[in-house]
Amino acid sequence: MEFYISMFTDLKNRGLFDGAFLDKSVLQFCFMGIIQDELDETTCVWDSHVIRPSKNDRVPSGRPKVMYMFPELYTTEDCISPVEGADAQLCRSNCTFRPAVPCDTDIYNICNLLMMESQLNLPADSYQALDLYLDLRNTIRSSL
Repeated sequence: MEFYISMFTDLKNRGLFDGAFLDKSVLQFCFMGIIQDELDETTCVWDSHVIRPSKNDRVPSGRPKVMYMFPELYTTEDCISPVEGADAQLCRSNCTFRPAVPCDTDIYNICNLLMMESQLNLPADSYQALDLYLDLRNTIRSSL
């Protein structure tokens, strides 16, 4: 994440991001998918890595995901607490879930239209996302 903080700070310092609604929305459009993919990959790596045995007998070792799903294999306590359906529904109704659209809907539609007109693709990495951000930002700003 330090990489993105540096990249976005550099954009701001170069006058290519001013924090206004348009810049934030276009940045979200271009980067949210890439950042989410990296977070998901980090989760997979973390959940599947092996915690090595320790000299401390009270510290379990193994794969975190397996340790969580099958605590009995590690002679640890299953701390899952059953929850009533009504309580779970109450929690769901008080949560804000990530929307399918990563930014303002109007900006999302404009960006998709401009990408189609210019035959641009969704970015596959952060550098492509940066190029797309700069291209879309300039195109939208020049038409205002």
